[in-house]
Amino acid sequence: MQDVCADLSTGSITSIIVPGSNKFISVFSGVNDIVIPWQQIKCIGDDVILVEIDR
Repeated sequence: MQDVCADLSTGSITSIIVPGSNKFISVFSGVNDIVIPWQQIKCIGDDVILVEIDR
């Protein structure tokens, strides 16, 4: 399961939200969700999201 955040004024995706480490609990609480900014996403596949991490 994943969600997206969008800028409704421009219609562009700003980030995606994926479940964190404890998938069962995060489905109900959303506490462990990970927000990934759209500009850091390099590729989205069926099972993998490639993200560039700034250090």
